[in-house]
Amino acid sequence: MDYRIVKELPKIELHCHLDGSVSVELLQELAQKDGVAGFDPKSVQTSHDCTSLKEYLSCFEHILPFLQSAENLTLATLDVIRQAALENVAYLEIRVAPLLHQQAGLSLTEVIDAVVLGVEQGRTQYLTKTNLLIIGMRHHTHQEHEALLADVLASTKESIVGFDFAGDEAAHDTLSIAPSISVVHQSGLNLTLHAGECGCYQNVIEAVKLGAKRIGHGIAIKDSEEAMALCAKEKVLLEMCPTSNLQSKAIQSLDEFPLRTFFAKQVPFMISTDNRTVSNTTLTDEYMLLATHFGLTYREMMEINQCAMTYSFADSLTKATVLAKISQSYQDYLD
Repeated sequence: MDYRIVKELPKIELHCHLDGSVSVELLQELAQKDGVAGFDPKSVQTSHDCTSLKEYLSCFEHILPFLQSAENLTLATLDVIRQAALENVAYLEIRVAPLLHQQAGLSLTEVIDAVVLGVEQGRTQYLTKTNLLIIGMRHHTHQEHEALLADVLASTKESIVGFDFAGDEAAHDTLSIAPSISVVHQSGLNLTLHAGECGCYQNVIEAVKLGAKRIGHGIAIKDSEEAMALCAKEKVLLEMCPTSNLQSKAIQSLDEFPLRTFFAKQVPFMISTDNRTVSNTTLTDEYMLLATHFGLTYREMMEINQCAMTYSFADSLTKATVLAKISQSYQDYLD
């Protein structure tokens, strides 16, 4: 596969965190604008030498302080869309955890409105079709999740298409957030949630049983025939992020990444960056990594992106339009 071609082909990204994907260039601009001295770009990026998920997540401590004003949140959202557009991401879902952006006194509504504004501006400036997912953190209480969901539903923003749960799986397993998951179902919002990132394939099984149709990461199911069979049977999509998994030590080497296993067992999956800046990657880089290590073909890349768009939380017209674009664009590169 050729890097230039992979970059130019339309791609889908469903697992992209706002805070972890703000470009270093914008963070530097925000530091200057906000009068923050001594910002070190190296502090917000990890590498393959990262020793644990805890170390990986420490990068966010240096990013979140810049994302505590409405202006900066809007700029950050627009910046992530810009990055995606540069590599022809045809459809993008950005996820944001509003409860993490209240350190300077913003209300949940103000956080949500600021990010929605960024999406609206991005829609006019770039060809990338973009929607939002709202994140509730596992360590927050059920009451906090209910309050967040109430604000999301009150916003009535058409760009908010789903809800996600993320955070420390080891301390807060999937069953512990079952009441909050139930409230999301009652709201009518689409549900995805992080599970199986830390070797906890049982969390994926519980997530599927609780009604999730997409799983963030889910890579731990590679060690469970039961979990793989369940995801295949229930048609649950795994939002896979290879570079992030390597850095967080969800896998020790790329040899453990279950690309061929999931193809063989018909487990639905797609490829994303997770955190463009923290992982120092792009969606193009992710596909080139798989091409180099596993011999991924253009046809397989097309199928992965078709699967991703099918499982996206976009409306039916957007799905049909983007799927047609994918089918047409890949024709010249199929075997």
